[in-house]
Amino acid sequence: MKKLSNEEKISVLYLCADILDYPDEEYIQKLDELELLSDKYFKKFDLEYIQSEYIAVFSMSATKLKCVPYASWWIDGKMSGLSISKIKIFYKKCGYTFDEVLVEKPVDHISMMLVFVAILLEERKFKEIEDFTKYLSWLNDFEVSLDKATSIKYFKHAINTTLQIINSLKEEV
Repeated sequence: MKKLSNEEKISVLYLCADILDYPDEEYIQKLDELELLSDKYFKKFDLEYIQSEYIAVFSMSATKLKCVPYASWWIDGKMSGLSISKIKIFYKKCGYTFDEVLVEKPVDHISMMLVFVAILLEERKFKEIEDFTKYLSWLNDFEVSLDKATSIKYFKHAINTTLQIINSLKEEV
């Protein structure tokens, strides 16, 4: 991946968060945007197939596949572990609050966490990003599990792209 400006990194983090969220009507367009960031060309799937694969790979039964997109599962070894409280406290400490009734996903879902990193980057809070990466330490293992669990390479590519951005941000601190 070419060297990106901070503004481009923000856009890419939001894009990766969308790719790792449930596929909606704009999903195929987002996949094309992600593909433009790499020299790789991926097999194209229709939205219905991607939605069914997303459910199969990321549902609660995905613990058998080890593709659970929640930090607590990776950090604590179970869903809704202690790390959720720590992540909520970290969000609040950085001024990121939300109404949990309105939010569809838990705070430790990968897409929520990537949006948070993008917000921190928008606010140029590099130290907070560095501190928050301890809650993203599981992404390498998650990437490996995605490679084994699905023929759709976009999910893995989104994680790989995210890891490259996070590593480049760590270097800037």
